[in-house]
Amino acid sequence: MNAPLIEEGQKPTGNGHIYFKIKESRTHFKDARNAEGRRVGHGQFFLLINIIALQGTVYIPISLASGKKPTGFVYQIEGTAQGLIATTDISCKGDGVATVTLGTLVYAKIPQGKTATFRIVVDMTGSLNDVYKIIFSRINYKLDPSDARYKKFDAEIASKPLTFKY
Repeated sequence: MNAPLIEEGQKPTGNGHIYFKIKESRTHFKDARNAEGRRVGHGQFFLLINIIALQGTVYIPISLASGKKPTGFVYQIEGTAQGLIATTDISCKGDGVATVTLGTLVYAKIPQGKTATFRIVVDMTGSLNDVYKIIFSRINYKLDPSDARYKKFDAEIASKPLTFKY
């Protein structure tokens, strides 16, 4: 089953435990050169995503997909040509929202009824004259931080598309 694609301006959605809405989606492009001196595009995707805990406290890793570590947000590049993620950054804040460190993972602890705002910035390089966007395909979370398994919310969250054109 494919999850509905949620873009800025659309209705928020949820699964009983969490409810989310894109608060803001911005993109920025600049012309750049790679290590070999060839012209490439550099794009930046900025998203603010609000997540509300509905039935009880929810724990979401403050991390993005990378390697074998558990992540809160799983994402991919979608575009008309191949692109390469240069850097990603994620942070979280909200009234009543705290951070909890378990081992090497940092979680956002979102109490029932509270809203956490996740700030996500993805920098990438790609081909000129092509269009890209970032798609978050899943949010992993826990209802109890000592649980070994994550619950999964499969609803694709899309950034605004960005044309790498100067």
